[in-house]
Amino acid sequence: MKIEQDDLLKIAHENLCRMEKSPPRKRARYDSETEYNSVEKWSLQRKDVNLDEIFDYGVAHLGAESDALTEGKQWDFTNSSSVDVSCSSVDMTEEDRLKEIALLESTLPKETLQKISNGDWHNLLIREPNRSITDDTNYFESLSDEVILHIFHWLPKRFLTDTSLVCKRWHRLSQDESLWSRMDVSNRNLPPGAIGHILSRQVLILRLAQSEIAFPPILSGVKAALSDFRARLLYLDLSMAHISTESLVMLFSRCYRLKKLSLEHVQVDDDVMLALSLNTDLEILNLAMVEGLQLDGLKYLLSSCQKLRELNIAWTYLDSPCITYICCNLCSSLDRLNFSGCRKLLNDENVMDLVVNCPRLRELDLSDCTGITGEAVKHIVRLEDLNFLALSRCYLIPYRALLQLKLMTSLQFLDVHGGYIDAKELEVVQNALGPHVTINKFKFSSVARPTVGPKRSSIWGMKVRG
Repeated sequence: MKIEQDDLLKIAHENLCRMEKSPPRKRARYDSETEYNSVEKWSLQRKDVNLDEIFDYGVAHLGAESDALTEGKQWDFTNSSSVDVSCSSVDMTEEDRLKEIALLESTLPKETLQKISNGDWHNLLIREPNRSITDDTNYFESLSDEVILHIFHWLPKRFLTDTSLVCKRWHRLSQDESLWSRMDVSNRNLPPGAIGHILSRQVLILRLAQSEIAFPPILSGVKAALSDFRARLLYLDLSMAHISTESLVMLFSRCYRLKKLSLEHVQVDDDVMLALSLNTDLEILNLAMVEGLQLDGLKYLLSSCQKLRELNIAWTYLDSPCITYICCNLCSSLDRLNFSGCRKLLNDENVMDLVVNCPRLRELDLSDCTGITGEAVKHIVRLEDLNFLALSRCYLIPYRALLQLKLMTSLQFLDVHGGYIDAKELEVVQNALGPHVTINKFKFSSVARPTVGPKRSSIWGMKVRG
């Protein structure tokens, strides 16, 4: 296949234009002694045509900007208007000329030679692809709000804020209450006003365990700051959260529908208990290791919350008047109670009052109440529905007093940890109670606690993520 002179001139011109746009070290270097327009048209068929040597050094040595490419001959790079491909060397023999032609043709692929012969130049040039948008249809516009909400439901909560910036419709849908019904904001540092934004989204299940909540929790400019605002919050976990009593009062003053609450290891006072007492539907309350409980605060709570089913007031270091008031005023609907850690302040009479006021107890933990004796066991036996009893480290209760528990047909678990009953005595107790009672199976109480075990993705059996 033969190449016409005009075709080669076009290739040379196109390559030169490309090289002018490339860095100097990347440019191919040519000897341009004459203008190609003044050169007589030639053809590879002519015998008097001599091809000049073309040198292409892709990368030159550092600092060798003007090195001569051939020895004894200087190349001019200043004149880039034309390229001399006249091949007018008179010293080239016929054999050398044929070799040069063969070499030139061998450097081009067959497809390129075919395109040159057909004059198809456009397909030889490197061009950027035409990236025109062929389909500008917004498929989300054809979806209903229900379908988009279902898609948003699978997004993490931190991405919903970004989706609200897309358009007005997405902003409206991202504020839908169904997307914010459950939130896990545990182990966070919440700035002032963060709780107000969360409550304004009408969340139902909220976990704030071990979070540090700055005061004030609610700032103006949100729905939760309005005087007539009523949160829909039902389940709240504030276990080991760093929150002030003022923030708790502000929070509970917006929440009147709480059913399950955990304030484990949180500082409270009478004002907090007064605000909490407005939640008359409260069923589960965890006050384990709470500091600041006083008699007035307990009166506010127990006089209003008559639907309690689970109560954990372990290790609250209550005084004798508080313990006496609790045992005499607990609601009859209570079925799980953790009253451990009272040390010597809880006595046998308090246990008797407790049994009288809460006859439906199914789980009772009196561990570390070192003031009760074997007389307390006689009162506990009257609890017909009791299936779990913990008397760990109650050192004044002899093992023979535990033999009275064989009268309780509903008892299934008995914990007496602490080593005050040796192995032989435990064997005697086990034989007396029978094989249906398991001794020392549980080491920790789960009464009213929102999370039990290593899993922290749910509270009281309800998921808080997703």
